[in-house]
Amino acid sequence: MFNRHHFTARRIALGLSVEELADELQVSPSTIYRWESGATCPSLRMLVPVTRHSLRPTPCPGTGRRFGGAAHC
Repeated sequence: MFNRHHFTARRIALGLSVEELADELQVSPSTIYRWESGATCPSLRMLVPVTRHSLRPTPCPGTGRRFGGAAHC
């Protein structure tokens, strides 16, 4: 199931604007806004790219290094 709150939080944690993420996923920024607002959900075709985005490592503050869930900065 798609969790719009998690999706938005991951985009912000990765330091991406709506426009940058839309570019990466090859959709329009309005599509990202609709997903984040809950107006629509990603299609089945988009779930794999959206999941890849959600699983991407986040940057460590101040270091630029990336870490996943269990690793430490």
